[in-house]
Amino acid sequence: MVYDSLPKLINIFEKIGIDVYNECFLLVDEYHVMFNQYSFRNEPITKLLEIASKFTEKTYMTATPLCEEFMIEELKDIPVYEVI
Repeated sequence: MVYDSLPKLINIFEKIGIDVYNECFLLVDEYHVMFNQYSFRNEPITKLLEIASKFTEKTYMTATPLCEEFMIEELKDIPVYEVI
């Protein structure tokens, strides 16, 4: 899903009576892309992070190794797990 689509998807779910933030699990895959695009897609990425913070359950996932120095400020404090 493209960052801009999440609000539209949430709106559809809410119209059919689903409490998205408590009944759904948000998975942001390939989240390393946010770091690469943050400078020129700041608004949609910031909006995605704002919306994601409302979800009871969420995961940011990537198979691309990340250097902590390149993490965007909004995600610096989330727990990081490495699966081997």
